[in-house]
Amino acid sequence: MQKANIIKTFQKYLNTKDVTLTYIERFLGGMSNYTYHVIVNGQDYVIRIANKDGKEYVSYAGEKLHLFLLEPFNITSKTLFYDTETGHKISEYLPGQNITSTLTEDDYIGVAKALHTLHDLPIEGLDYDEINRLKRYEKPIKSDLSDTYFSLKKYWINEFKAVYAAFPKVFTHGDAQRSNIVKHEATYTLVDFEFAGNNDPFFDIASFGNISFNDSLNLLDYYLGRKAKPYEIRRVMFYRLFQVLQWHVVALAKHMKGQSEKLHIDFKKYSDHYLSFAQELSDKIKALPVK
Repeated sequence: MQKANIIKTFQKYLNTKDVTLTYIERFLGGMSNYTYHVIVNGQDYVIRIANKDGKEYVSYAGEKLHLFLLEPFNITSKTLFYDTETGHKISEYLPGQNITSTLTEDDYIGVAKALHTLHDLPIEGLDYDEINRLKRYEKPIKSDLSDTYFSLKKYWINEFKAVYAAFPKVFTHGDAQRSNIVKHEATYTLVDFEFAGNNDPFFDIASFGNISFNDSLNLLDYYLGRKAKPYEIRRVMFYRLFQVLQWHVVALAKHMKGQSEKLHIDFKKYSDHYLSFAQELSDKIKALPVK
């Protein structure tokens, strides 16, 4: 429980020692942080408490910049406090629920609309920079990564340079999975822009399939407004391949640091699953046309 950190962060934000925490509920998700709905001094908030190793995976200064760029468009929760040293963040509370149940047609329509709204914004953020990002994530555990991982990574990089590097980029969420989308009545709001940046819009569609990749393939049709063509399915698979390689590295790093035992989460199991799925995706990608 992060109660002490929550109270300390609110003391900074409210500039007072008089902080009373009367409600706390942790949201699902988060490999580099814990996010809670809290009631402090009678007011609802959402607070993110970043893990100590969070800054290895997230640029806090970059996220703060992206939230500043997004603020005029009122498409996500308003950020009230951001500590770039710790990564702790306080936001307005949005009523609603994350999309955790079986997806309906309305869900796909709503998510596709939210992503189009984001991708059409006239803003330019920092480049997601997949290749250098992987290098940075690998650094602490490079000797523990397998030949299979490096082979898949090499394939991804070569394919990216040959096919996708020249594709136009837009401002993307970077982690548009269900737990980062709040549904309230007919409104779907993207939250938690830790991994935002300039990227291929299909990257967001790929990340929607975090629970089941079929969710991404279904969303693609709604995003395009028609049945996706084989080369478009390939493009979504291609970016999902990067994502599972990325999370393979992160999960393995957490396991090597003893987080599996400390948090009672089998990060090694997650890491192995991501690598296995990466191999499966690469095989399917090679069977599909580039255009």
